[in-house]
Amino acid sequence: MFTGIVSNGFIADIIPNDQGWELIIEASAFASKVNLGDSVAIDGACLSAIKIEGPFLSFFVSTESIDKTIIKYYKKGAKINIELPMQPTGYLGGHYVLGHVDTTALVSKITPEQKAWFFTIQVPDSFSKYLVYKGSVAINGVSLTVNNVIDNEIELCIIPVTIEKTNMSFLKINDLVNIEFDILAKYTEKLLNKRAL
Repeated sequence: MFTGIVSNGFIADIIPNDQGWELIIEASAFASKVNLGDSVAIDGACLSAIKIEGPFLSFFVSTESIDKTIIKYYKKGAKINIELPMQPTGYLGGHYVLGHVDTTALVSKITPEQKAWFFTIQVPDSFSKYLVYKGSVAINGVSLTVNNVIDNEIELCIIPVTIEKTNMSFLKINDLVNIEFDILAKYTEKLLNKRAL
């Protein structure tokens, strides 16, 4: 489990094979804290470390994860958001993020301003039920608060420190992002659906 409070890393290499990819990430800030088999969130997608060599972490990415996330668009040298799992003794600075990306969503508008950047993200219609004003979403693994909801679009207000620490500043209109909706909304929906039967 993660909190959506991320650091950054870089894609060092991508090695395709028949079952998926080996994704090699340079994460010098905390590679030494990772053990083989540990879960690490890469742009919000939970992956397991299969190799550790100095500052480089290697992950196996299945074809399903490639198909469902923005990983399919990765290029060598790109900046990614990375997070180690939440520790029981640590702070929950964001919200509960599982690292199970629900879908990709489209960046439809970006307004950079001095005190904050405003992003409008368009989600597929089938997921609009999870959009809640002042609710939480994870965009590329970053825990964010929904500033506004109009139909199937959300507006996000992102402060400069978050822009600086993440890959949000590299996003352009029509880019796709990984999005994970709040697990509490999904559990609530399931319980209500069972009650209605």
